[in-house]
Amino acid sequence: VCVCVCVCVCVAADKGKQIHDEIAKQGMLHDNIVLGGALVDMYAKCGALSLACQVVEELPSRNVVVWSALISGYVQKGEGEQALSCLEKMQHEGILPNAVTYICALNACASIKAAKRGKQIHNEIVRQGLLQNDIVLGGALVDMYAKCGNVTEAWQVLKELPSRDVVSWNALIAGYVQEGEANQALDCLQRMHHDGMRPNAATYLCILKACAMIRDAGRGKEFHDEIFRQGLLQNDILLGNGLVDMYAKCGDVLEARRVLKELPSHDVVSWNTLIAGYALEGEAEQALNCFEEMQRDGILPDLVSCACVIKVCNHRGLVEEGQRVFLSMSTKYGLKPNLECYNCMIDLLGRAGHLEKAVKLIQGMPSADHTAVWHALLGACVRWAEVNVGEWAFKQAVKLNKSDGPAYVHMANIYAAAGMEKKAESIEAMRIANSVL
Repeated sequence: VCVCVCVCVCVAADKGKQIHDEIAKQGMLHDNIVLGGALVDMYAKCGALSLACQVVEELPSRNVVVWSALISGYVQKGEGEQALSCLEKMQHEGILPNAVTYICALNACASIKAAKRGKQIHNEIVRQGLLQNDIVLGGALVDMYAKCGNVTEAWQVLKELPSRDVVSWNALIAGYVQEGEANQALDCLQRMHHDGMRPNAATYLCILKACAMIRDAGRGKEFHDEIFRQGLLQNDILLGNGLVDMYAKCGDVLEARRVLKELPSHDVVSWNTLIAGYALEGEAEQALNCFEEMQRDGILPDLVSCACVIKVCNHRGLVEEGQRVFLSMSTKYGLKPNLECYNCMIDLLGRAGHLEKAVKLIQGMPSADHTAVWHALLGACVRWAEVNVGEWAFKQAVKLNKSDGPAYVHMANIYAAAGMEKKAESIEAMRIANSVL
């Protein structure tokens, strides 16, 4: 018993391995399946799945607990296919899955959107009559269908469950939001109320996304009031960020800002959401002000913050501001610009006619093997009828992809803009000869 407890509480695979070695030396695994299951569970929870598999294979006998622990480990690691493979091996051994096994298997199906396999498991669950007394299993079924995009089946399952809880309803609401069916999500909330269920923070988070999708700030405000009355904002920064996001996406950035300021705590996501809201409304100066205010609040920008600000600078042609933020990423914030940041800067510099700076920026990239980079530069060359840079960019683009149709179109347009009609025709002829669409 003491050894089992030690294995169960062990949180480091290397420490668990030491205990495992002691167990093996004493030959304790030959007649103790409970201890074997505890070892598998320990390795699985530590993410050491190869060692967990090894233990399972070496056990003289296995039961549903042992297999369920391994299946759960694969699900936690995001390896849904392996989890389902383990389920098949378990069944081939003649071991009947229980509710815990099926919950893990349904989560695996959801993670890889394996609706067909999920339906087979659903049928097995019904045959065993497991839904009568297990509300968690019912919720897992609803969640599986919803995450696989089959919200109609998810709703059918929910209706037929002997009992429902807030988790079951949340799974369905989240499914409608995932599928872009915002009004269905809002209707589902009403049905949930009629079922006597009180929404929790997770419910409201999904519902706020639904309001944002249809830009219904009025409904969003009603839910905001409910959230406030329930005191849910005191300990849930995700819900607070959801409110900021809803107002921002509905175009009410003033209310989004007010909500952010009144939150008990905020993080980089809170500020990024507000910055994105201002960017969406084309309010570049306000987005830049938020970017600075966030730092005064003691929160450093991340890649999302910088990409959003650079993007809004690009849309408004704010070259100096965009360059300042871009340079600060590495010098001030310790960030490596991603492809989106590079593309925005290349486009910004190109639109402003700073083609030499755009070229220099590309040459300093860790890798320019992305068609989007060359398309941005080629687009700028069309604008300024810049043939030399355009020809260089075109060569790089077709080197990456000989069938890059937009590159041919850009190059032909560059020649046309420069009054070089014959060269434009030759590029078009080249495109047709190479069967480029």
